[in-house]
Amino acid sequence: MATSYKCPNCSANLLFDADQQLMTCQYCGSAISPDDIIKRDVHLNSEAMKQEAERDRLIHGEEEGASAEVGGTDTQASEATYFSEDETVQFVCGSCGAAVITDKNTSATFCAFCGSPAIIAERLVEARKPEYVLPFHYGRENAIESFFKWCKAGRFTPIDFVKKENVEKMTGLYVPFWLFNSVIDMHFEAQGTKVSSSTSGNKTTTKTKYYSIKRVRRVCWDKIPFDGATHIDDKQMEMIAPYDYKALKDFNMAYLSGFFADRYDLPAEELEDDLQAKLSVYVDKIFKDSNRGYSSVTNVRNHTRYYKPDVRYALLPVWVLNYKYRGKTYTFAMNGQTGKTAGEYPISLLKLLLLGIAILPAAAIVIKLLIGGLVLGGFF
Repeated sequence: MATSYKCPNCSANLLFDADQQLMTCQYCGSAISPDDIIKRDVHLNSEAMKQEAERDRLIHGEEEGASAEVGGTDTQASEATYFSEDETVQFVCGSCGAAVITDKNTSATFCAFCGSPAIIAERLVEARKPEYVLPFHYGRENAIESFFKWCKAGRFTPIDFVKKENVEKMTGLYVPFWLFNSVIDMHFEAQGTKVSSSTSGNKTTTKTKYYSIKRVRRVCWDKIPFDGATHIDDKQMEMIAPYDYKALKDFNMAYLSGFFADRYDLPAEELEDDLQAKLSVYVDKIFKDSNRGYSSVTNVRNHTRYYKPDVRYALLPVWVLNYKYRGKTYTFAMNGQTGKTAGEYPISLLKLLLLGIAILPAAAIVIKLLIGGLVLGGFF
């Protein structure tokens, strides 16, 4: 058994409807707020629970939860809560190993990542529970409609690559994201010059003034996102960004009803170097923008101090469609909140050949005219 959500009127399963932002019953038509859902107790297999607990210990390492020192300041990681036995079911793909979290209302006949069938149901416990969830705003029909529009944008897309069995694999997936709240003390020192010139008669005078530049300020960033799953295409997630974090809600399992939620396998601690690299780019830009009035800026000394970030775990909505065409897997992704799409088109060699045949006569005429004008001295 796993957690399920029942209609109070007819006891049928309730699913989260992205269009209405309500839990809806497909049988009697009832619509209920996710906040009003009452969960039921369930029992899970003890051996599977032990295996999942061991997997989490391997992901996080033995020293998880210890305080870290950055820039001479001791800080403590934010307190995390974890899934209990009565909240989740995990589906693990036997082909690629991807693990997604869902509840009993969600059936699984294929993998959202590689498109393989025969997903095996396993239990999930002692995994960190998200603090936030951003509910789907666009439903499945909207995602499919967007996919067809996206397909038409590819002029060289094969005619037969959109098959019914592929479109049926359109999956609503909550992607795990770490949201970092960061504070830095920016401190730059440099030497700047301002060059001016004046002309009097035939004489030009150039003056150079030298300045000591110092930029000191505290800069704060809120909710810098990094996805926490290694099998998620980071570039594709960046292409469908951004999300409006004002719509974030406190985590509620009811929003997962009818959807998958990918399980993170990349701890937030392992992303802190990437975070600092991104912040360094931001800080450098702030410094450079503040010195546009100088002719040159040299001898730059960066003493910026980076503090231990505060991190929050959130699930963000993505519609995903993985499909195979001529042995290669292609991925379509759509932001479940904004509708922004991204993906890779397959290219039809037949269409390219037909295009080449179509433009060949025109190309021959152009070449003939060029040869006549440049080589023979006239057009014919």
